[in-house]
Amino acid sequence: MTIRFLIVTILLLIIPGLAAATSVIIPAGGDVFLGEEGLDVRTAVPSPYDAIAFYPPGSSPGRDMPLDIRHIETSSFTVSPSLYSDRVGSWYQWDSRRAGPGIIAFTVREPRVNVRILQRLTMEDISSGTVPRGSDLLLQLDTNLGSVLQRPGYNPTSDGLLDLLIATPGGGTLTAVETRNGGSASLTRINPQGSLQTYPSVQTGGWDTGASGGSNYLYSAGTYTVQPKLAFNRADENLKSASLGYNIRGASVTLGSDRTTIGTRDDQVIRGHSFSVTISGTPGVPVYFWVDAGSRSGSPGDQPPMILFAQEGVSQDSPDGPYSIGSYRPRSSGERSIRDLVPHEPYNGVKYYGMIVPDRNGKRTLELRTTDQTDDARYTLKVESPSGGSTVHTDEIPITVQKGSVSVATGKDSYAIGEEVRLSGHNSESCDTYLFITGPNLPSAGGRLDRPRQAVTTGDPSSFTTASGDCETWDYRLYTGELGLDAGTYTIYAVPSPVSRNNLGSVPYQTISLTLRRPYVTLKPQETEVAKGDSITLTGMSSGIGRGSVAVWIFGRNYFRYDQASVERDGYFEYEIPASQTGDMVAGQYVVIIQHPMTNGEFDIWPDGQRQLVLGRYPYSGSPIFRVGGPGALMGSDAANALISALNSAYIDDTYTRWDIRVMSPKITLDSSSLRQDADGPVVIRGTTNLGAGKRLLIEVSDNRFAPTRKDLREDSYGFSGTAEILDGKGERQFSLTVPQGRLAPGEYRVMVQAVESEATASGLLTVTQPLLEPTIVPTIRPEQPPVSLANESANLSTTFVVPTISVQVTTTPTPVETVQSPLPTATPVPVQSDDRTVSLFTGMGVGLLIAGFIGLLIYLFRRKSDDEPEEEIQNSDDEETVNKESVYEMNEEEET
Repeated sequence: MTIRFLIVTILLLIIPGLAAATSVIIPAGGDVFLGEEGLDVRTAVPSPYDAIAFYPPGSSPGRDMPLDIRHIETSSFTVSPSLYSDRVGSWYQWDSRRAGPGIIAFTVREPRVNVRILQRLTMEDISSGTVPRGSDLLLQLDTNLGSVLQRPGYNPTSDGLLDLLIATPGGGTLTAVETRNGGSASLTRINPQGSLQTYPSVQTGGWDTGASGGSNYLYSAGTYTVQPKLAFNRADENLKSASLGYNIRGASVTLGSDRTTIGTRDDQVIRGHSFSVTISGTPGVPVYFWVDAGSRSGSPGDQPPMILFAQEGVSQDSPDGPYSIGSYRPRSSGERSIRDLVPHEPYNGVKYYGMIVPDRNGKRTLELRTTDQTDDARYTLKVESPSGGSTVHTDEIPITVQKGSVSVATGKDSYAIGEEVRLSGHNSESCDTYLFITGPNLPSAGGRLDRPRQAVTTGDPSSFTTASGDCETWDYRLYTGELGLDAGTYTIYAVPSPVSRNNLGSVPYQTISLTLRRPYVTLKPQETEVAKGDSITLTGMSSGIGRGSVAVWIFGRNYFRYDQASVERDGYFEYEIPASQTGDMVAGQYVVIIQHPMTNGEFDIWPDGQRQLVLGRYPYSGSPIFRVGGPGALMGSDAANALISALNSAYIDDTYTRWDIRVMSPKITLDSSSLRQDADGPVVIRGTTNLGAGKRLLIEVSDNRFAPTRKDLREDSYGFSGTAEILDGKGERQFSLTVPQGRLAPGEYRVMVQAVESEATASGLLTVTQPLLEPTIVPTIRPEQPPVSLANESANLSTTFVVPTISVQVTTTPTPVETVQSPLPTATPVPVQSDDRTVSLFTGMGVGLLIAGFIGLLIYLFRRKSDDEPEEEIQNSDDEETVNKESVYEMNEEEET
């Protein structure tokens, strides 16, 4: 137990001394960085200060209150990123007893490390670039960590601020690099003395990327990424765990191989489109490029793709020479130069080749163009780079130019002259689509679409109508009213280049048929009869106007109206004569004429401003045709016929349509069959009217007995009111109002119907009756007479006849009637009348009594005859008795029947 106590005591004495020996002492006013831990700030926060305080920017310590006060462990302080990331700046000593600050204890800073990669010879920043393998590189650091080196007890020999770790293309990590002077430079435990410092140093020659290990390069081609790592006081680990993304940035560089390559994203291109290729090589080392066109001449339609003029990093010969680039002889072509391998037309062939210098990344993008004159064929694009000595690097790729396609479409095949035709389609071969039209009385090669009688010429784009688009699709709007074409069928051509119908063999094209017809105007079926006070809505269709108007003429007795109605793009138009106008019309016949201005969009007949005269354009503009106002004015059908006669003139191109309307006085009629109904169900009041469908009628049902009376003589009265909607229909329109059951007691009621929007009324007398009580007849049959015996005194034979007596009991069962909450007047009893069945029953009873009397007479005669007959005959009377019984039974059956 004593030994354990001694060991613990020794450890307690040794461990604090070791901690004090290895702790990082922060002087007063020093810098600390986010992520550091194990800092000794007792010098920065001496007694009596027991806390630190943070003031917002612009405040004055000692006068203003601090923004934050924190008590810390001064012997082992951690600058936690989660606690101090939003409190970067100066922290002051704070005395809690006197609530006052001291001097600056320390300043919290964010660590900053930025790496750039430089070429040693030019000091050019090539970060994220590509350099030839063998270049000498420097890693430049930009950091604010230099103040750490000034801390008491910091040993640059054993300590270090940064490690530079280089990730290789193969997945390894380098901590040192080979230098140009044959040595190596470590990249760990770096202590930058200033804000900018390079590693390895310039004196060592820098990082030798061309160093070899035997027969192979030590550094393979590919991308190398340099990433800095903080190497003091676990700052790097704490910052990474916080994941707050501080300003610690690395850099990368690509060591390019000494190969020369050419590539493209797509080896097929649509004729008329541009495409690009990427050429890779040693940065700054020229690469020769040319298009191997085989035996093509370069004439229109037989041209290879061409290099776009004036691109960065691309040099080309002048069409007039000298041809220094074109004189280069590729190793693979023997003694022939580049100019010998390409066509000489056009531009003396200088657009088929060039010299490309790769940028600092060792790459260059080259754009080539195809036109409608490019032959749709397969080509070979080649590059070659003489890198010195006998080494020549070459590469090539194939490219196929395909013929494009063009299409044209429209919404419909037939249009009225004057309508707008919207043409659209796609064009994969060029950004411009050329349009022309053929048809009756038009040039055989085709006419310009917007001026059909002007012939198009192959190779002359200005002679065609051009539709532009986004190099994928196109559209064009054609106004047929301005073409000067007659009605008929025409053909529209869409081609990707200015080629007439006679030269369409080498280009794609598509056609569409277009039928033009004369303009028209029509009215949809309208109501031929309308009541005064109802509005009139005229709707119809018109063609060849676009967004123009049609003229509306209305003629009647002492009535004339002229107006215009706008036409929608689809040809629909609508015109309404309001109810206030029809209310002023005299009942009678009216003529409506809709006038179409035709393709010129101008009305050739119109009324003057005072609505007195109708004027026309023939024989001169404004010449009077007939009068519609004042003395001698034509009215009604006479004026309408005069207008139609003028519109039919050969000198007037306007067209028209006619519609007759009859304006009638409004009327309402009650259905007489609905004015007499029973009280055992709902009362439905029906009727007809000529008012417009959808309008409403006010219907009032009032007790016909209603009148002022003395209070002691007043009786209960009934009534109902509501509105009924007029239903749609031809001719007379229907309406009805349902009064719920029980709302009207038996009696007489006055019905008044009033139109809401006009003065039309109707009235009638409604009779509501009590339903009849139906009698129920229950027949009862019971014997009331004693039996009659027919007996033979000698033979003791007797026969009994039972005569039934029928009595009728009539029980009256009233029909159930729904109970009405309000008291009903006492109804007068209605006598029950016998029906035909009662009469038939009494008649049957009388017939039965007659038959019974007849049978009694027969019995009496039978007895007397029996007294006179011999005794022996009586002995043989058994059979006769049987027969008599059968006769009696038959008689009884007949009687019952």
